Amino acid sequence: MVTHEHEAPLRLLQDNPKLATELYCGLLGQRLPDYTSVKEGSEAMTRSDKPDKRDCDNLDIYYQDEKPVFALIVEVQRAESEDKHFSWPDYLIAVRSRLRCPVALVVICPDEKTAKWAMAPIETGHVGFTLVPFVIGPDLIPVVTHPAEVRGCEQMALLSAMAHGGGDAGVEVIEALWGVLVELPEHLKVKYTRIASNTLSDKALERLEAAIMTDTAHRVTFIDRLEAQGEARGEARGQAQGESRMLLRILEKRGIAVDAAAEERITSCTDLDQLDRWGDRALEIERIEELFD
Repeated sequence: MVTHEHEAPLRLLQDNPKLATELYCGLLGQRLPDYTSVKEGSEAMTRSDKPDKRDCDNLDIYYQDEKPVFALIVEVQRAESEDKHFSWPDYLIAVRSRLRCPVALVVICPDEKTAKWAMAPIETGHVGFTLVPFVIGPDLIPVVTHPAEVRGCEQMALLSAMAHGGGDAGVEVIEALWGVLVELPEHLKVKYTRIASNTLSDKALERLEAAIMTDTAHRVTFIDRLEAQGEARGEARGQAQGESRMLLRILEKRGIAVDAAAEERITSCTDLDQLDRWGDRALEIERIEELFD
């Protein structure tokens, strides 16, 4: 499933590999081996003997000179999915086999319920081979209240705004985000403005608009951009909601049982092309799991 909320953390990871390191070491308290460089790896997890296509969300590879010494898989998970209990161990094995180095899995969850589910040990059936993912829920994402706190890893300010921008410390968090945004290169300023307008809660967006009202040097172009993107987002959401309702009706008419996780996955999807593909598949499947294969 492709949604703005799913894609946003991945875009930030691709912009700055240091963010993955900060998630693994700074937030989770883990240690990395000595390394000299970090490069983005291929997300393709499909092996030649497997006909089904599988991709992880993000892969960063740590090198000592030219030799891989560690790999970090980052997944963004917005709802419970039994499929992940099979694909996540497969990702680790595929990367370890390909790179011949240790591998770890980090799962980012935007809500506590999904985070709690993702933390559960995954029993593979082999003695001693139990996967316990590293999970980052909202409670682990720092409450960033000043731009200086994230210097060198400015993307963390946007993650903080997504997690806490509507909460009790939201005003300070949003002001810190604004302080980061105005200092970024123009292409990142535009990109992160788009991400903010598509992912922040309504309350957080109101706070962002309020924060920039006193900045006469930037506020006009910034607010215009937010308003234009907000209108486009509203139109896209309206179309997606109509498509998802129709998809659920098709499944109901065909007698396909839809559990809460599947319904959430369908109704939260804003990708019209994905909804169209699911709509075509809904005419042929026998179980709801087949819709997402």
